[in-house]
Amino acid sequence: MSLVRSLFRRLRLRHLLFLLLLASGTVPIAIAGFVLVDSNRELLKTQEKSFLTRSAASLSRELNESLVTLRRQLLQLGHGLLSFPGPESIGERLRERWVGDYLESFLRANSSLVELQLLDREGAGPRFGPADLAGAHEMLLDALFAEAVGTGRPAYRFTALPRGGEPAVALSVPIRDSDGDLELIVQAVARLRLIDVVVEREAEEEVGTFLVDHRGALLWSAGASPEIREQIVGSDLVRDFVRKPLNLTAEYAVEVGGRRQQMVGQVSPVEETGWGIVVHKPASATFRAARQMALTAVVAFGVLVFIALLVAAIAARWVGRPIQRLTETTHEIANGSFGRRLPEERMTLELAELAADFNRMSGHVEEYVGRLQEAATANERLFISSIRAFAAAIDAKDPYTRGHSERVATLSRAIARHLGQSEEFQQRLWIGALLHDVGKIGIEDRVLKKGGVLTAEEYEEMKRHPTVGADILAPIEPLRDMLPAVRWHHENWNGRGYPDGLRGEEVPLMARIVAVADCFDAITTNRPYQKAYEPPYAVATITKLAGTRFDAKVVTAFLRAYEAGEIAGAHEREEPVPLPAAATH
Repeated sequence: MSLVRSLFRRLRLRHLLFLLLLASGTVPIAIAGFVLVDSNRELLKTQEKSFLTRSAASLSRELNESLVTLRRQLLQLGHGLLSFPGPESIGERLRERWVGDYLESFLRANSSLVELQLLDREGAGPRFGPADLAGAHEMLLDALFAEAVGTGRPAYRFTALPRGGEPAVALSVPIRDSDGDLELIVQAVARLRLIDVVVEREAEEEVGTFLVDHRGALLWSAGASPEIREQIVGSDLVRDFVRKPLNLTAEYAVEVGGRRQQMVGQVSPVEETGWGIVVHKPASATFRAARQMALTAVVAFGVLVFIALLVAAIAARWVGRPIQRLTETTHEIANGSFGRRLPEERMTLELAELAADFNRMSGHVEEYVGRLQEAATANERLFISSIRAFAAAIDAKDPYTRGHSERVATLSRAIARHLGQSEEFQQRLWIGALLHDVGKIGIEDRVLKKGGVLTAEEYEEMKRHPTVGADILAPIEPLRDMLPAVRWHHENWNGRGYPDGLRGEEVPLMARIVAVADCFDAITTNRPYQKAYEPPYAVATITKLAGTRFDAKVVTAFLRAYEAGEIAGAHEREEPVPLPAAATH
């Protein structure tokens, strides 16, 4: 410590000025650069993850559509055969020559179909397909026949064609007559050419594509090595999908050639079969743009530091020279050279008096700041109390929603906490959720207090409350950051909400969180049109709506908060809703 003090005393003023100027020029640049690079890196990572999400969702949607189309074709084929006049016995009808001719032409017209079989309830019927494939899928189709007959629903199995291992799907579709009795089973084996198309489309992006069933077993992969396939099946992403078949994103490590490689993966469900499309990409490739940006920022920072060094040296010399002359003249006078005078610039820098004035001013400033802080704290408490009173007044208009805004605010804060959001965001969300129904002040009491189901006209009137609330709060500057929770808390993830029909990430996160909290409280409280349900029912309902009405990641955070005991139904909370910590300071 004494060495540092000794070195500090030996520093000349121009050297100190040089260091201060250098620090003032480089430190803000470094901080700004770090913040900018960090935020942009996170933005790039989010964009790359969004790409994987869109890719997996697109693949699962296209695969699902192709399977649905195939099932409908087989249904139409079966119902068409039943509707044609002919023998009452299905077995006899299937043996008629025109049926065979028609089915062969149907098989030729559908290039994706490899094999086609029509069976009566006893499992007898004709088969159509290449001769070299005869019996190749016999056991598989027999199992599907038994499943379709037993369940009365279409049955699917993933398979591979003997020639070249081309991916295919085998399915059995039960056909019922007008009385609902099972009359016919239509079975087919069809190529999944869609999978080859997506592999070609994703090859340039270093993306791996996999297909798993509802138990997590690997059905197909796009040329991945055995070790990768084994690790995908055992990954947290696939295990989470088996537990909750939703759109999920995760980062995990795999061993490739003895080296550990970090991957970013996304899984999306295929609704028709319960399968899942897994798309993953090496993190090194996913975040390559972020690393390049960081490298560019480092180089730019180095250039700026060099410029700052040059400018600081020139400025320190320009500022320090007059002060050095003053110091030299003072020393000469102190040594007895009383005739010495300052150069013409005649500077009078009374540092001691300036320091005393500064200290006196600093004391006044400290006193004023203390008063301002006390006033700001009082104003904040008054502001929060006013908001709570305002929200309570709105809720009081409808006896069924009394306390609703307070509960939604608390639930929203718990969800945001499990999403990893900052305390500042949680506080803004809490206020926004508290005011989310403020627009109901502009809704007529005959609609708001109606003790039954609303008419279409009344429902349209009620749907105005988000925009009315946003218009009320828009002129209030401190509340503008909370407007998303007020205006868009009735928007849906699939774009079918109101008032603006926003879709997906277009809906602000604040509004997506409030939507889930609002739904939970509505289900667990008494309303004119329903009795309150137990929390487990509300949780199951919200989980079912993940990915359609609600954001899946928000629902996941909601479930974590519920499992942690931070979320309960309205009837389970008799004590007043506590004021958030940030509002008490």
